[in-house]
Amino acid sequence: MKRLDFCEQVKMYRYQFYVIAHAILKNEEDAQDAVCSAILKAYEHMDQLKNPHRFKAWMITITKNEALQIKRRRLELLGDDKVEELLEPVRDHYNELWDCIQSLTEEYRLVIVLFYYNELSLREISKVLGIPIGTVKSRLSRGRELLKQALEGKENGK
Repeated sequence: MKRLDFCEQVKMYRYQFYVIAHAILKNEEDAQDAVCSAILKAYEHMDQLKNPHRFKAWMITITKNEALQIKRRRLELLGDDKVEELLEPVRDHYNELWDCIQSLTEEYRLVIVLFYYNELSLREISKVLGIPIGTVKSRLSRGRELLKQALEGKENGK
């Protein structure tokens, strides 16, 4: 992959990389850090990308891994399993649906974001997350059901 092609691809998909990082980290600054680290790492190793058509999935995998690494470091530094409670939620940039997605557990949240926001196929999600395609299908189905319940709860004032 040529450097110019790399830059164009990053520009095209940068928001989608941010969305996956934010879905994991639930923090704007950390998500931006994860994306920047992922772009740098990918740039340094772009010779390892054999199929340029797989750039998006490749970058999402790198971004996911960088975000998870930041999350692990955060847990190690604070030494508390309830780190999410210490973070201020970032709400002013997102709508009601996004708030509901953020309320899902990570396993459902990642599949929903990769499928709907990043438009990856079930097979691509399976590869990115390293889980069987059947697990992707069940998490997507369960995630949709949880979103439906959360949205209905908001409509009913719960």
